[in-house]
Amino acid sequence: MSKVQMLLSLKKQRLTAAAEEIFALFEQTITELEEELSFSKEENERLQKRLDADLQPQLRIHRADV
Repeated sequence: MSKVQMLLSLKKQRLTAAAEEIFALFEQTITELEEELSFSKEENERLQKRLDADLQPQLRIHRADV
């Protein structure tokens, strides 16, 4: 194997390793963002229910004894 071929092979190996590392970090970031999004959705639902309950008018009818 010539020096040029060895250098090309080394370059390919390093680029492949770098791409794999970047892809792994990308997957990790996506997983973290999905977890954060899920938490945010749950929190939004909880707050929406609380807001709906707070804004829902309470109608109370008191009967007058006749």
